[in-house]
Amino acid sequence: MYWLFLLLALGAFTVSLTTTHAGLLLLSLLAALLLFLLWIRGLYVARFAGSSQRAPRALHPAELQALRNQLRPPVPPATPPSPPAPEEHPPS
Repeated sequence: MYWLFLLLALGAFTVSLTTTHAGLLLLSLLAALLLFLLWIRGLYVARFAGSSQRAPRALHPAELQALRNQLRPPVPPATPPSPPAPEEHPPS
């Protein structure tokens, strides 16, 4: 749709080149400039503005848990406690 602005701007510029009236020349040049700027804006919106407004999708609880597990440091395997060593008495 925004390509119509470019076609209309080219038409207004053509009118400004072929006219002999100063008022119509000024009016058609202003119209050509305005339509050209509208075409540039439409081109920008079509290419860039639509991508920045997308919201990220929510993660499923299972996906969140998998991410948490990846970020946790590994837990070393538990070792059973060793029995206490017998007490040694110094020789008397």
